[in-house]
Amino acid sequence: MDLASAKALEAKISVRQKDLIFVLFGAGGNLASLKLFLALFQSFKEEKLPANFTILAVDLNPEMTSGSFRGWVRQDLLDKGPESEEMAAFLEHIVYFPFNVLTGNYQSLKDKISGLETERKVSPNRKIIYFLSLLPNLFEPTIQGLGQAGLLADENARLAVEKPFGSSLESAQKLNAIILQYCQESQIYRMDHWLGKETVQNLLNFRFANGIFEHLWSRQFIDYIEITAAETVLVPDGRGYVGALKDMVVNHLFQLICLLLMEPPNSLSADDIRDEKVKLLRVLKADPKFTIRGYYEGYDRTEETYIALKLMVDNYRWQGIPIYVRPWKGAKNKETEISAHFKGVPSTLFTAIPNTLVLRLQPDEAISLTWNVKVPGEPNNRQKSLDFLYNSKGGFEETIPEAYQTLIESMIEGDRTLFVRADEVEAQWAVVMPILNHWETLTINNGHLSESDIVHTYPVGSDGPTAANQILEPNHKWRSL
Repeated sequence: MDLASAKALEAKISVRQKDLIFVLFGAGGNLASLKLFLALFQSFKEEKLPANFTILAVDLNPEMTSGSFRGWVRQDLLDKGPESEEMAAFLEHIVYFPFNVLTGNYQSLKDKISGLETERKVSPNRKIIYFLSLLPNLFEPTIQGLGQAGLLADENARLAVEKPFGSSLESAQKLNAIILQYCQESQIYRMDHWLGKETVQNLLNFRFANGIFEHLWSRQFIDYIEITAAETVLVPDGRGYVGALKDMVVNHLFQLICLLLMEPPNSLSADDIRDEKVKLLRVLKADPKFTIRGYYEGYDRTEETYIALKLMVDNYRWQGIPIYVRPWKGAKNKETEISAHFKGVPSTLFTAIPNTLVLRLQPDEAISLTWNVKVPGEPNNRQKSLDFLYNSKGGFEETIPEAYQTLIESMIEGDRTLFVRADEVEAQWAVVMPILNHWETLTINNGHLSESDIVHTYPVGSDGPTAANQILEPNHKWRSL
């Protein structure tokens, strides 16, 4: 281990030795049940949490006690894996506190935290994280309540806010302004759980540690780039679904595009990386004319469940190269992948299919490169693929950590690299505002809408509406799942 790595490890250990209070709002919700407690438990088993930590589980149910809530968490953990010796010890770190974020007195929350610090002998320089696992309409009142009670004024306080961060550029700016009334930017962790995925983080290493690809990573050699995020699930009943553009593109897929296309940062520090992401977002262009939206058959709401976009990057490296993006629900297969389609060679010697580099992010993480080889005993070529699978022979023996575990540990360590900065959030919304504004002002011309304005239907279990082919440039096509 070199000196820099040793110092970094020493700093992480030092941070993790500091006492921690993790205040989880929405502790009885789906995210906490499915992801957060499992992530915290895994970090506990791997001894990546401070020795003296407390999870203050905040939720609405006034009938719930710490004992009954621990029983609920225990059953949740058992549903995901076998019982272990560490489980009982982990559950003892959980304290339940019934509280309504809209009507509750935040002084009572402050008193509860103060009481826990005394009762559990928490160090005065402890770190305290307020994690808002709440519906978006509850962010603003909760932040204001915490701020007005002085809970965010503590220099060791951190605020973690789940996505979606706003629903437009104006609402994102408003939410940022409210937060910054009570917090410094350095205290804020805006969450996009895709940034915690190991394969997403690997995009930086893949790009900037491999000369064979980085030297080819430009308009001179790449013909077009395609990003697919297909989900088999349908829109759940009774949930506040905001549509594929706001739910997937503005958050997850723009983050992939940033890491994929940005210029090399000056260093791997959080702000240097995020500076380059913001620069890329500011030259990323979306046009309503190259947008196709749809919903699966039987869907009875107005928010689109499918969207396909052609994006362009107005800078030297990528000018003229289309970036096609398509997320949707109701697909046949669940798959998230990035495909870089390279320009073909002159066909004077061989008839060859252009090479494609595929970075598969889920469900089976892999990197695949297609190439043309001669068929044995025949004069013609055949395209084969060279594959690297993360969790298989030739891959990694290490288990890929779950995204939320990585993000929570980063928060504890004070590493903000995997979180979104205020100007980054606003730059993301600025890209899609031409589309959102166009949708709001749609008018019928002689009883007909243009093709890009029609909301198309598609069968469940399909690749979406065939109208998405209309935004493709000549000789470009979507990869079949």
